[in-house]
Amino acid sequence: MLLQYVVSNFKSIGHPVEFSMFPVQAMADDRFFKSLPTKNGAWKVLRRGGFFGPNASGKSSFIKSIAFARDFIVDGQKSGKGIRIDQFKGDFEELKGISTFQFVFYLNEEVYEYGFSVDRYQVHEEWFMQLAKKGFIPLFTRVTDNVGKTEIDIESKFARRDSKERELAELLKESIQENQRNQLFLYKLHDNGIKKAEKIVAWFQNLQIIFPESKIRALPIRMKADIELRAYIGDMLRKMDTGVFDISVASREIDFHDFAEKLQVPQELIEDIEDIRNGIVNFAGKYFIFAENKKKRTVLVQLKFTHKLNEKPVQFDIDEESDGTQRLLDLLPMLFAMREDSHAIYFVDEIDRSLHTKLSQYLLNEFMDCCENTYNQIIFTAHDVNLININDFKQEEIWFIEKNNLGESRLRPFSDFNLREGQDVLKAYLSGRFGAIPMIRRDF
Repeated sequence: MLLQYVVSNFKSIGHPVEFSMFPVQAMADDRFFKSLPTKNGAWKVLRRGGFFGPNASGKSSFIKSIAFARDFIVDGQKSGKGIRIDQFKGDFEELKGISTFQFVFYLNEEVYEYGFSVDRYQVHEEWFMQLAKKGFIPLFTRVTDNVGKTEIDIESKFARRDSKERELAELLKESIQENQRNQLFLYKLHDNGIKKAEKIVAWFQNLQIIFPESKIRALPIRMKADIELRAYIGDMLRKMDTGVFDISVASREIDFHDFAEKLQVPQELIEDIEDIRNGIVNFAGKYFIFAENKKKRTVLVQLKFTHKLNEKPVQFDIDEESDGTQRLLDLLPMLFAMREDSHAIYFVDEIDRSLHTKLSQYLLNEFMDCCENTYNQIIFTAHDVNLININDFKQEEIWFIEKNNLGESRLRPFSDFNLREGQDVLKAYLSGRFGAIPMIRRDF
């Protein structure tokens, strides 16, 4: 589970922004939190967190910072290459062109802190710590100076001095010098089979991030193979009154060239796709499977959605469905997966995109129902202010984000504000009581 996250100097985020999944008040309703046994006693951790604020306030920047850090940790960097990081363009001198990412998380009954700071050329600092009775103790620390010289201290808590893993870690730390100053030490340890590093990288690898433009990879192919997934999504679409009462997966062998001409695909793109000997290509919601054995075969796989029109079944392609139904197809596999995975963490940007308020509320409440006895979490951003409802949410689950007069995103928890009994929260928010609303200027 994610416990805390701090980021600075990334996109619209300038000075450090801190996000926490710890409730600040006592909670009696255990649907909203998970109690975690730690070296320092039991810690209550929230299951959900929601960001609200005006357009261009930095909600997406926050989610994208998580995506950048995850990919940098999981995928690594090629030696000698620059680091493609989108920093705050306001250029605060005190930040020194350095961006920092810091995570505190719970894994296998242990609490870890891992973080790093980078500019566009090198990793400046990196640290990996573990919670003990007296607080966090370092497992390794790393500092790289301005001329590329790296110092790494590996502690016995990470690996015993006489162990093979310690010997390998010591060899690897010597390799991070001039050409590898852009690489994380954690990634090198993971890439060389150090078990403690492998499980930490796996935690980051399992962070699931859904943006508005995200599409579930090869969903028709997955739904063709997984009858339970197809039945679940079909049942949910019926339940949410989309007009869909059945989903099927159609597949047939085609001549791709003839089919592409009917779709008016540019000739250059047709030629690029036809060069693929084996693989899967998604075009306009339709999946083409290319396989070349004795002869080249192209199989078209696509979802078909059945509606009842004039009391007769009529099939629709995915691109004929509403934006809301297509958005649900991006989100429902998440809920299905959470029924099987008890340690999933999802970040969803604009969860309410193209959805009615009641559908967004239903999805978030469905998460609570299906994940009550798990370690699953969902952290989302939204524009729909109707979701700011303290009947469905605790104050600690809601965060407000807005830009200050310097143009940098700032984050504030709703729990900072005192509410009067019976207060109309939505009315108070829209009146500017909590900030984080667009200010319409009249002087233009």
